[in-house]
Order: sequence, then C-alpha cells, then structure tokens
Amino acid sequence: MQCHHFDAGECRSCTLLPLPRTRQVQEAGARIQELLSPFVDPTAGPAAGDVWGPPVLGAESGFRARGKMAVSGTAQEPVLGLPGQAEGADLCDCPLYPVGVEAVLEGVKALVRRAQVPPYSVARRRGELKNVLVTASPDGEHVVRLVLRTDSALGRIREHLPRLLEEHPSIVAVSANLHPEHTTRVEGEEEVPLWGAASIGVRTGDVVLRARPRSFLQTHTEVAGQLYRQGAAWIAEALSAPAPRVWDLYCGLGGFALHTALAAPAARITGVEATPEAIDGAREAATAHGLPVTFLADDATAWARHEAESPEGPPDAAIVNPPRRGIGPELAAWLEGSGVADVVYSSCNPATLAADLAAMPSLRIVAARYVDMFPHTEHAEVIVRLRRTPTAVPSPKDPR
Repeated sequence: MQCHHFDAGECRSCTLLPLPRTRQVQEAGARIQELLSPFVDPTAGPAAGDVWGPPVLGAESGFRARGKMAVSGTAQEPVLGLPGQAEGADLCDCPLYPVGVEAVLEGVKALVRRAQVPPYSVARRRGELKNVLVTASPDGEHVVRLVLRTDSALGRIREHLPRLLEEHPSIVAVSANLHPEHTTRVEGEEEVPLWGAASIGVRTGDVVLRARPRSFLQTHTEVAGQLYRQGAAWIAEALSAPAPRVWDLYCGLGGFALHTALAAPAARITGVEATPEAIDGAREAATAHGLPVTFLADDATAWARHEAESPEGPPDAAIVNPPRRGIGPELAAWLEGSGVADVVYSSCNPATLAADLAAMPSLRIVAARYVDMFPHTEHAEVIVRLRRTPTAVPSPKDPR
C-alpha cells in the first residue's frame, strides 16, 4: 500500500508500511506461534504447527470501520489529523479509510467553518472541538460524532447541520459527545443525539450488526466477518448435546453469538457484555435476523460465576472476546475449574492471552489462526480453540 503521508514523514501510524504485506503476516504469525507454543495440546499433532490454520486476511487499504481524527488549526481552517503525528498534517485522505470517508470529513470541516467552532488546543486548554469520529458501513453509510469540551457550540452546530446532511446523504446519524476533561481519552461519557438513527447497520460476515455511538466495533469489518465465522464453526463442531448451552462472554455487538446461532440452530446462546449500548445493538440485530439469542448487560466474570451455580451449571461451550487486558485471573480461574470442555478465545493482545492460558492449564490449544485485524502495524490478533485435556479433572464448582 502506498501512502503519501508516510512518504512525506507526516504520519507514522502504519509502522510496518515499508515491509511487504506477506512479510508482515509471516513475521507476526511466527511470533504468535512461538509465544503460544507452550499451550498447544500435544495430542493435536506431532508438531505445534499442526494446529495453525491459514491467517485470516482482508484488504490492506480502505478497511477501517471507524476514523478517529484529532482536531487542530482554527475555526476558519480546521485540520483533522492524528495525535502524535506531524503538526498541521491533515489526514482526511488516509488510504486506510473506505471510499466516502474523506468526503464526509471535508464536509465536517465545512460545518466547523460555518458554525465557527474553535478546535481545542491541548497546550492552551482552550477551544471546543476535540475530535471528529466517523463510522463507515460496508454499504457506504456514515455516522458522524463531534467530541466537544462543552455544549456551548451545540446551537450553532444544529443551525448549520442541515447543509451537511444535504450535501452528504450517506450520513445516517450525527451526535455530539461531551468530554470536558483534559485527558488522552478520545471521548467522554455524555452523548447528545443531534440527528438521525440510533444505530448504523454494519454488514459483517453473515449478519448485520447494529453499532451505536459508544459501542465497540472491530477495526477491519471484512476480517471481523471471517473471525466470527471461524469461531462459530469451531463451537458448532464441539457441540453434541441435544440443546447445548453456549455463553459468549464480552460479547460486544454480538458478532460471535449471532454467527453461532446460525451455525448451531439448536444451541441456547447467551451473550454478556458490560456496555449497555452494545447490548442494545446486539438485541436489535438478533431481532432483525430472527435469532433467539439472549443478550444481557452485566459483568462477564460476575455473571458467569453466579450463573454457574444455577441448577443447569456451566455451559457446554464458551466464547471469550475480551479487551486488551485479557480475561484476567478471576475469569481464568473460573474457566479452569468450571468443567467447560470447549472454549474459543479471540484475543487482540497475544501477551495477555498467553498469561490467561498459563492460568488455565487444563485447557489447551487444538486449533488457532493469526488474524490480520490491523494491517501495517505491530498490533496482532489471534483466535484459538481450546479443549479440556483428558487428564484434567476440574472441580464442577466455582474454585473459590
């Protein structure tokens, strides 16, 4: 992939861009295989490499589902760039963004000029507009979010918003996020709807996920669809009971749970996620697809430990898709002692995955794939299928 911003030294976010894509994938896959080799089930084959399937790949440009632009410059000449990159470099035409995003970002800059919304100055701690966030669907629709220090500019933004919508009909929703704190966080806690739908449909794999403003969305939609299909296929292969129970912990928008419902129609699936907005989106998608998946807003660890004490006990299989910190010692300890025979673990941080696997010695890798969710960077994702080893005799109860 060519990028004139990288060539000019204006942006270094894609640190591996000078390397050929094949080499990026090969080296990342090799690092992950070495890191996870101690946790491979020795009965899966004569060599650890036998468990590794082909990498999950997608487009190397035009793939980002969300653009997160830091605002600098002036109200008359706003600049949309990235934190930590060259001062004054406008990156609206970043080649990672899908077709249509650049035009929408240029439209937002025109809105800023018309409404005279001063960009926030980190050094001076003055101004209003901190970030512009854009979500893009594979079908060419967009959601725009304006991250503001206060609500003082909302009246002017509302006044000039109709022209933005008229000139960019691909925009299906606009909101303001209020973020008064002087921190490195991209957004704040309060969302103010300004116009349009509550969610955007993001066609991912075999379903359409419903993304709301503050819910997590996978970076690479094409790769995410393959990821969800793979996880669902592994779970479906593992199930044998007449009406098996599957828990999707850290379910987010429900990608794994919904794909599992398609792959294993007889399964009783529950998705658990702490973010209420994500659960609202997951329920909306389940209803639209007619899939009988139960989605709950709760802490995944606390819910699993409590629910396992019910008469039905732990599930037949589980999916975990945690944030970068991993599932952590408490949930790892519960899974280790739960008796759950099959687990699919999707990780965006192989280092914390390795730490979690070390805490679950009864669960071993029997299949794995490197997932190129973040092309041209050192960030790596991996999905592994875990099976309880025959020699392990865990307690059926919570290990407290």
